[in-house]
Amino acid sequence: MSPTETSATPTGSGSPAPKSSTPGICASDATPGRTRAGGLRGVGEALVALAFYALAVPWLLRPWFGSAALLPHSPGPIGAMANADLLLNLWILAWVAWAALHDPSHLLDGNIYHPLPGAILGSENMLAHLPFTAPLLALSGDAVTMFEGFLVESFALAGLGMFLYVRHHTGSFTAALLAGAAYTFTPLRVKTLPQPQYLGTAWLPLALLAVDLWFERGRRRWLPGLGAALALQALSCVYLGFFTFIAVPVYAATRLLGAPRRWRAGVGVLLATALASLALLPAALPYLEGRGQGRIPAFPPEWIRAFSWMPWQYFSFEFVGRAGPVTLLVVAIGLVGRRFGRPQPTGRASGAQLLSPAVGLASVALVGVVLSAGPDFVLPGGGVMPLPYKLLYAWVPGFSSMRGPVRFSLLVASMLAALAGLLAAPLLDRMRPAARLLVASALALACLWTAAPHPAPVEASGLGASAAAAHRWLEHHAAGEAVLEIPGPTGADDPIGNLRNARAMVASTQAFWPLLNGYTAYPPPAAGLIAAAVRDLPDATALDRLVALTHLRWILLRGDALTAPELARWAMPLPRRLSVVETFAGDRILRVDDDATGTEPDLAAALAIRSAALHDTTLEGTPRAPLPAACRRNIDLVDVVVPERLSLIPVAVRVPLMLVNHSDCALPGADARPEGLVVLRHRWHGPDGRIVPTRLESRLAFDVPAHSRQPVSLLLLPPPAAHGRWRLEIALEQVGVDQPLARVFAGVEIGPPPSGSH
Repeated sequence: MSPTETSATPTGSGSPAPKSSTPGICASDATPGRTRAGGLRGVGEALVALAFYALAVPWLLRPWFGSAALLPHSPGPIGAMANADLLLNLWILAWVAWAALHDPSHLLDGNIYHPLPGAILGSENMLAHLPFTAPLLALSGDAVTMFEGFLVESFALAGLGMFLYVRHHTGSFTAALLAGAAYTFTPLRVKTLPQPQYLGTAWLPLALLAVDLWFERGRRRWLPGLGAALALQALSCVYLGFFTFIAVPVYAATRLLGAPRRWRAGVGVLLATALASLALLPAALPYLEGRGQGRIPAFPPEWIRAFSWMPWQYFSFEFVGRAGPVTLLVVAIGLVGRRFGRPQPTGRASGAQLLSPAVGLASVALVGVVLSAGPDFVLPGGGVMPLPYKLLYAWVPGFSSMRGPVRFSLLVASMLAALAGLLAAPLLDRMRPAARLLVASALALACLWTAAPHPAPVEASGLGASAAAAHRWLEHHAAGEAVLEIPGPTGADDPIGNLRNARAMVASTQAFWPLLNGYTAYPPPAAGLIAAAVRDLPDATALDRLVALTHLRWILLRGDALTAPELARWAMPLPRRLSVVETFAGDRILRVDDDATGTEPDLAAALAIRSAALHDTTLEGTPRAPLPAACRRNIDLVDVVVPERLSLIPVAVRVPLMLVNHSDCALPGADARPEGLVVLRHRWHGPDGRIVPTRLESRLAFDVPAHSRQPVSLLLLPPPAAHGRWRLEIALEQVGVDQPLARVFAGVEIGPPPSGSH
């Protein structure tokens, strides 16, 4: 190692460090003049690294970066899901930034699913990025520009965090520059733009660095730094927060195995972790309350098992994309060039006192491999062997709501990036300074190129130059009044519908008008009730119910997105309360006028109350207890209008039918929470005999009185399977009761339209 890249080797935990012969940015207890010189040099190196990572982002995200009118686009069969997620997270970042500046008391509510509170609770909030996103939104007034700034921050700070960690342990600018690039520029990080919460990884390496500084110098000031890093990582992403709260204790415990007075250093780490947990309580409590209300589910172990990764999958090409080919190459070369896993005086800790940081990183990586395997392992004979994930699932609040143990592979990839820097340092040290810088720079650029070898496909963002004229009109005329876009909200299993609603959400960021549309992982409980009324528009009765629930004022009909049956329904004479006020190409804006008769009570305030607590009766006073057997036998579904043919394109189709209640019991249908309500569900019976269920649940907008007939409708999704003649089963069910109240069957041809038809 050259004189300019040498770092000191202080004593163990709690002992003062000796004077550094060549202080770096983390050196201490050297002579004042040399400390200032080394500190300035180290700060300069950190700024150079930060500038490199930041300036690389526009190339990484070409060609859409820099244009408010464009966003990346995910093609392919699952593209609609990825694009909807991207728009959802763009909206979250914009809303949280806007609310922090204008209305902090409603920061977790959002302007979607109006008038229901807590829309943010259905997804991540990414609060840690507020210091960047709020000023950017205030200055630009544009959500896409804010998003681009967020991405620069995420990539650059992640690289800087790893740079500082490796720079501290090796004293090598070039090894640290390479490690930062290996950490932040990977193919998976570029592909994960639809879930940008996973990009905010700067705090994980900084947490590990704070642990090491506390161990090496014993100064209490590093403990608040550790607590802050833990809390900020959790506020960046819930998954990454869990990863960091697991990684830090494992890393600390491993490093302390060879240290004297380990109890004092370990207590400090535990204290910082506990303080970070307390600091997170205000942000965590609303989510825990949402779990208590059943809004955020706990996934069963058998479901989680399907999204796990077995240890042998780390030898697949898929993991190469997660860790990056350059990272794996450098680690492999480094392992060949030195003995690994043995205590060594590497970096700033003596091998006689603290185990090598490389051993700590390897321990965390091993834990990540084990946890990514999920709650249990199915043995060849059919037995089940429980794994450590199961303990965390049972004892750690919120852990059971994580859907994919496979994401622990991100923790493994992170540790490998740090190891790449530690292993590269002695190899680079053997080179001349110019060659060292050239090789490290070439490898860092190789990380950048392999992360994004081709420009990304793009689509219109719906903002800036691509904003629709109708949305620009609403920006100036809606004035805080509720807006609904048609096609409207559907359900979680409708990818095309989710994408349409997500586009409406992003468009609403132009003025954050109250929007009935919404898309998120876990919608508010009452969203299904509102969707039921939207589904039957422009029926006058459905419109009256919708206005009573939401105080709706404006409807935007997106003509290019409506199907032929939907266009036909809206071409019929409109209810007297609806009037067309503007037309833009295929779009129409309708105003909802006040109801002079006032027959429908105001139900908007009741929705929020009933979302938070379960009531024994519905909005209309019908008991939601299980229906008695005598009533369950006297309910029918008739007049079902099912399409003769459906394509495999996952577009939801409205199916009207008549619900006939011959019984003496009223059927509970209209309430905020679904427990005990009567709902419509469907599933498919394939030509080969298999059954394909759907999670799409169609709620009712009204209770059904005894001895009455009521028109209802459900949303129908085609089966994600082969062409052929399928048998559709539509069932009327009471939530929480296994036996259906009524069923009806129909044959549907699944496949392309007949030859020659249009």
